Amino acid sequence: MKGIIRKSDTLNIVATQFYTSVVQPYKIINLAKAKGLKVEYGASAIDVFSATSRIRISRSHAIYLQDVIGNFNYFSEAVEADEAGLIDYSRPNLHQVKGFDLHPIRFPSLAEPTATTEQYLGFANLSEGSVALDLGAYSGLTSIMFRELCGTNGRVIAVDADEGNIAAIRENFEMYRERTGRKIELLEGAVWTHGNGISFSSEGNMGSSAVEIVGNRVGAANLVPSFTLSDIADRFSLDRIDFIKCDIEGGEGVIFTDGPFFVRFKPRIIVEVHPVGGKMTTDAVQRALSPHGYRFRMIEQAGESLPLMECWTD
Repeated sequence: MKGIIRKSDTLNIVATQFYTSVVQPYKIINLAKAKGLKVEYGASAIDVFSATSRIRISRSHAIYLQDVIGNFNYFSEAVEADEAGLIDYSRPNLHQVKGFDLHPIRFPSLAEPTATTEQYLGFANLSEGSVALDLGAYSGLTSIMFRELCGTNGRVIAVDADEGNIAAIRENFEMYRERTGRKIELLEGAVWTHGNGISFSSEGNMGSSAVEIVGNRVGAANLVPSFTLSDIADRFSLDRIDFIKCDIEGGEGVIFTDGPFFVRFKPRIIVEVHPVGGKMTTDAVQRALSPHGYRFRMIEQAGESLPLMECWTD
């Protein structure tokens, strides 16, 4: 009956709390120890540190602890530490990104090291007049680095649906415009299979995605606008699209079924593939793009366990 708390419910709650507060931290501390690192749990943040570097993340983003530990150098060397040697990813912060000197970058949480963006650029073949779509723009740093290569007459359209990410993107794009005079266009919403809006799980970090893909375990679920690839091309009156970067946490498994888009455009595409329902999205991407003459190559992603998938036509 509604309103009655059963003994089994109480036991489940206690068991969950015990796992979250005791078992999980114990496992994380041992994982860090095996990597020569230490972990300190605070009231609102968690520190992972070595003898020379310290990374702080929010407790609400504890799901990323294994990534931070496994790729500690990747995240600790991405940005300049403060005077105390701390890199604070526990809240939206301005960081001086190593390898990017135009201006500081506001990251919603974890930094995007330039090493991965350099992999994108090595495949993209961007030049004066190129047009690029940045699907899952996060902080907008990738969009900015794409825009630098697209020249005076090029365009970059950044797409993101997470409110925290959008706030950071706007600030970063404005700093970029003030320093260069170049504009980057922002579309607030999610790329999807229809334009009817979707339930979107916003976590203010790198894992925000459609609730249909990730559930609501990673953040607050909100209804956000959605756009197909064809919708985006029409909305911005694009007559060419040269490159797409796609990092949308599993959504890549469905968005490339937009056949009319690929009749009009044959962009080079680089995709971070993800596990969805226990299976990687690699096959779904190939099934959608193969009829349009695409070829594929899997490459290891710098500092990440998830691979990148390069997609191109001859």
